[in-house]
Amino acid sequence: SQQPHTHMSPHAAPVGLMRSIYWYFVVIAVACAWYVRAFTGRIGRRHRLCGAAHLAVLCWRAFRSHDADVGVAIARLEDAALAVSGCILTASAYGDFAEAHARAKPNKASGTLHAKATVTGDEMLEHLFYQIVNAVQIAYLWHCDSEFFRSAGFAWRCAACAAATSPWLFRARFPVNSFSANYSEGALDFESTLYRLKKWQYVLYKTVILHGLNVSMIFAEDDDAYALVRSSGFRAFWLCLNAAYVLEFFLQTLVKRRYIHQRTMLALNQALMAISTYAVIPVLRAVVISAAATCVVLNFKNRKREMQNVAWAIFIARALEISVEFDE
Repeated sequence: SQQPHTHMSPHAAPVGLMRSIYWYFVVIAVACAWYVRAFTGRIGRRHRLCGAAHLAVLCWRAFRSHDADVGVAIARLEDAALAVSGCILTASAYGDFAEAHARAKPNKASGTLHAKATVTGDEMLEHLFYQIVNAVQIAYLWHCDSEFFRSAGFAWRCAACAAATSPWLFRARFPVNSFSANYSEGALDFESTLYRLKKWQYVLYKTVILHGLNVSMIFAEDDDAYALVRSSGFRAFWLCLNAAYVLEFFLQTLVKRRYIHQRTMLALNQALMAISTYAVIPVLRAVVISAAATCVVLNFKNRKREMQNVAWAIFIARALEISVEFDE
C-alpha cells in the first residue's frame, strides 16, 4: 500500500521543523494536563469537550509526526478527524458562547492577542468559514493523489479545483473581521506588530498556499507532486495551520482564567507563528510561481472575487505552459 512520503521527496520536512513541532506540542500537552480544569467546567461543557477532543487529535498528530510507517488510510483518517473536529469545535463555541459574549464590552478590533479581548459571535462564525475551507482543501488534495485524478484530463482537473474554491462563493454570508483595525492608527507596540505579521501570514496562506497550491495541482506531472498530501513537509504544515486556527483562542482562555500570564500567551503565539512560517517552505516547492503570483496580484486588484482570480491563475499558468511547449 502507499505510504506517506517522508524520504527522498522535495517536500520532505526538515528535521529541525519536526523537532520544533514536537517540543511545541509537548508544552501544549503539559498545559492541557496541568490546567485540566479548563475542560471540566459546567458552563459551555459541550465546547470544552469538543476542545479537548480536537487538541487530542492535534497532539496525536504532533507526537507521531516522525513515524514514516503510517499508511494512507490512517493519514486520511487523521485529516478527516482534524477537519470534522475543527468544524464541530468552532460551531460549539458559537452555540455555547456567542449570546453571552454579545453582552461583553465591545472589542477595539478583531483578534485575541489583547489580554481583555473577548471573542465575538461574528469572529466564531468567520472562523467556522475557514474551518470549512480547510476541510474542502484537504479533501481536494487527497483527490489529487488518486489514480482517477492522475489520469484525468485538463477539464476535470479544472473542475476539481473550482469545486475546491467554491466555498468562497458563500463568503459574503459569513462575517468579516479585519486585523487591520488593530494597527490602523499607526501603533507600533508589540501586539500591533504581531497583528501586522499575522495579516501578511494570512495573505501568504490565502494567495499562495490555498489558491496558488490548488491551481498548481492541476499541472502536477510526477508522483511527488500528486502525493504532496502524503509528504512529511505538507503534513507538518497542515498540522501547524490547524493548530494556529485554534490555539490562540485556547491560550487566550487560559489567560482569562488566570492560568497563564499574558506574556506567556504571546510567547507561545510567536513560537507557533515562527514554526508555521518555517513549515511553509517545503510546501512552496509544489507551487507554480505564475499561479501564485497571479493570485497575489489579484488579491489586491480584484478583491472578493476568488473564483475569478483562480480562473485567471489557471488561464495564465496554462498559457505559459503551452508557450514553453512551443519553444520545445
